Amino acid sequence: MFDLTSRNIAHLDPSVALNKGDFLAGLASHELAPGHALVMFVAPPWGTALDESEGLDLSRTEPPITQIIEQVSRRYAGYRILFATQVYEKIEPRSLAKLEGMLEWCQLAVYNFNASGRNHGILLGTKGWTPR
Repeated sequence: MFDLTSRNIAHLDPSVALNKGDFLAGLASHELAPGHALVMFVAPPWGTALDESEGLDLSRTEPPITQIIEQVSRRYAGYRILFATQVYEKIEPRSLAKLEGMLEWCQLAVYNFNASGRNHGILLGTKGWTPR
């Protein structure tokens, strides 16, 4: 997936950098130039965070999605950040509210590719800016 995405991005805009690896190590070693923005795809392993009846608990992924958002936001404070977080059709409401409260703007989209109740989606959210 990384190789395919890297090739696709290179065709679109060779100045865009795609990095692969553990997010904590990446945070420690990756500097952004002033004025640049960061797009981060957040999709940690769900492990036991997904319960078919209760939905996906965003605070129980491994590591917790809220922890990832918090650490990235702290490391790149002052930059514009777009988070694209992989979610499930049904989300535990308290964990969703907590995550949305950490973001300046957010929008949830669920894609109806599977049977009802088994679809995936994406939660887009920003720090440091709000889309027009």
